Amino acid sequence: MKTISLKQAKQKLSAVIKDVEENCAQFTITKRGVSKAVILGSHQYEGFMETLEILSCTEEREAIARAKEQINKQKIVTLSSLKKKYGLTRTKNKV
Repeated sequence: MKTISLKQAKQKLSAVIKDVEENCAQFTITKRGVSKAVILGSHQYEGFMETLEILSCTEEREAIARAKEQINKQKIVTLSSLKKKYGLTRTKNKV
């Protein structure tokens, strides 16, 4: 994350926004050397908000914990095995 002063942010706002859009850059804005705000892309912000929403729900946290436990115990099923089990494998068309 890049850190710039409020004065710099005001002077270079278009360039800051361009850097955020094109490079997924994030900026901390300081005032008198103290962090006051953050600039990040709207997709990043939406992702953070969705993550917070999921983690604030007890059921979702428990489901994630169960899934991690299953992965750690190797209780997983591969996509190819599911396709085979349900007859979903592709066959090549003969021309």
